[in-house]
Amino acid sequence: MQRPTLILRLVILLSVALALLVGLGAGLARLGVSVDALSSQRGAAHGPLMISGFLGTLICMERAVALAALGRRYRFVYLVPLLGALGTVILLLGGISMIGKGLLFLAAVGLMSLFGIMWRRHPAPYIGIMALGAFSWLAGNFIWALGAPIYQVAHWWVAFLVLTITGERLELSRIQRLSPTSQRALLVISIAYILSVGLTLVNLDIGVRAVGLSLIAIALWLLRFDIASKAVQKRGLPRYVAICLLIGYLWLLIGGAVGILSGAVYAGLIYELFLHSVLLGFVFSMIFGHAPIILPSLTGRQISFNPLLYLPLALLHLALVYRAYGDLVGNVIARQHGGVLNAVAILLFFALMMHTLLKSRRA
Repeated sequence: MQRPTLILRLVILLSVALALLVGLGAGLARLGVSVDALSSQRGAAHGPLMISGFLGTLICMERAVALAALGRRYRFVYLVPLLGALGTVILLLGGISMIGKGLLFLAAVGLMSLFGIMWRRHPAPYIGIMALGAFSWLAGNFIWALGAPIYQVAHWWVAFLVLTITGERLELSRIQRLSPTSQRALLVISIAYILSVGLTLVNLDIGVRAVGLSLIAIALWLLRFDIASKAVQKRGLPRYVAICLLIGYLWLLIGGAVGILSGAVYAGLIYELFLHSVLLGFVFSMIFGHAPIILPSLTGRQISFNPLLYLPLALLHLALVYRAYGDLVGNVIARQHGGVLNAVAILLFFALMMHTLLKSRRA
C-alpha cells in the first residue's frame, strides 16, 4: 500500500473513531448520564454521529477499499469516505450545521456512485440491495438537510444500515450457491421495505407498521438462508461470527414486532425500544461479527481470533435486554444503567480489536 493512501485511510478511520466516541457520549447525555462537556453539547447529534459519521463513513471506506484494489484508475473512490470524514468533523466541531449535512449528503451520493460502478462490473442481487441501502442514506440525509423531523429521518437511516448488512450477508452467502428464487425473494422484500419507509412520509402509522413487517420478513429470510445457521456448528472465529449474526437476527425480529405493535411513534420509550432493538441489537451485533473479517482489509494486517470477544458480545445483549425492560416499564435507572453498559460493551470490543491488531502481523 502506498504511503499517501495509508495516511488517508488512517485519517478517515480517526474521524470514524472520534464519531463513535463522541456519539456514544452524546447518547449517554440524552439518558441523563454526563460523560464530558463535548459529548453533552452534542446530544442532538447522537444519531447523525453514530449513523452517518461512524457507520456511514466506515461503509464508504469499506467499499472504496474494495474498488481501489481493482486498479489505479479507481483511486479516486477514496474521495467518498473523505467527504464523510469531513462532514463528521464538522458535526464534531460545530454540532449540526448545513455544511455538515451537505458533506454527508455528498458522501451518500458518492456511495451510490460506488455501487453504480460495482453494478456495471457485476450486476447481482446483493449489489442491488446494498445500493437500495445507499439510496436510503441519501434520501435520509436529503430530507434531514431540508429540516424534516428526526422521527421521519431515522427510518431512512435505519433502512440504510439494515439493507447494507442484508446485502453483505447475501454476498457472503454465495458460497452456499443459493437458488435464484431465494435471492430474488430477498430483493423483493428489500424493495418492499424501501416502499414502506417511503410510506412513513405520507402516513407514519401505516408506514411504521409496514416497516415492522418488512423487518420481520428480512430477519426470517436471514435465519433461513444465511450461512450462519451452519457456521455456528464450527469452532473459533466462524462460530463466534455465527453467534453474533443469529442473535442480531432475533433482535431484528423484535424490532419488527415493536414496529407493528406501536405504529406511529414520534419519541419516547417505545420509539427508543424500536430504534435500539435494530441499531444496537441487530446492527452492532453485525459489527461485532463482521469487524474481525473487515478490519484486515482496511488496515492491511492479519488478525487472529480472540475468545475474549465473547465478553463484550454477552455484555452488549444482556445490557440491551435490561435497557429494553427499562423502556417497557418506564424504569429510568434500568435505562441509564443499560445504556452505560451498552457503551462499555462497544468500547471494550473495539479495545480488544485494537489490541489484537497491534499484536498482528502485516498481511
